[in-house]
Amino acid sequence: MTKSLTCFLVLISFFAHAQKKIASIAVSDKIVFATVDRAGELYIVTATGQIQKFDVSGKLLSVYKNGPTPTLFEPRDGSRLFAFFRNERKIEYLNPAFEVYDASLIDSAFVIDPWLACAFGDHNILVMDAADQTLKKINPRTSTVEVDVKLPDAMASALSDIHYAREYQGFIFLLDRQKGIHIFNGMGRWIKTIPVKLLPYFNFIGEELYYPKNDSLHLVNLLSGEERQMPLPKPSAITLLTDERLFVIQSNSIDFFEFEP
Repeated sequence: MTKSLTCFLVLISFFAHAQKKIASIAVSDKIVFATVDRAGELYIVTATGQIQKFDVSGKLLSVYKNGPTPTLFEPRDGSRLFAFFRNERKIEYLNPAFEVYDASLIDSAFVIDPWLACAFGDHNILVMDAADQTLKKINPRTSTVEVDVKLPDAMASALSDIHYAREYQGFIFLLDRQKGIHIFNGMGRWIKTIPVKLLPYFNFIGEELYYPKNDSLHLVNLLSGEERQMPLPKPSAITLLTDERLFVIQSNSIDFFEFEP
């Protein structure tokens, strides 16, 4: 089968599965970020600091509105939600009802100026220290720094451009407005950068990383390096994929489509 025919069949398959809309929801506040947990449920963060959780059919399950907007929010498996607050140097873990059950400050003995922090595995945290331009993996249970590596000079000189961090399958991903997606291994060694400027977000489905590119989603297999593209059913600020849903998110609305990857 030729490459062009393969791409054509991928596009046909995508449209066949993604065009069945099952719900459309209006949101009163501006949506500034969205993500999904491992179960495929959707979370949106709004401009006034709310976090709203929806099930796969569009039902609102819970709302967080009792605190400041997290600098970084990651729902992980849906049972142990992670939030980082830069100004307070604070890490919070929340239950599915958005109740805080564990909160701690990032120890200044380990990190002088925490710029970003994300969960790493089940218990560790990854922190980017703006004071010495390092990535540090901290084990809170043993109060030890397990990884402490200097960022490459090109990243360290423009740290403020890095606005999102994520651990996935043991790798570290940093989103850089000017340079793209930086990928590191679990020990903090830089592997490569996907060079796409001004990316608003990225996410994962199975073994693939995906991000928006023109009017499509660009998907990269993390194991093989194989790349493919999927057209979007409509323009969007954020589009997220799961094993059964495609969420098309505008600034004040969410469309829920059936989807089969």
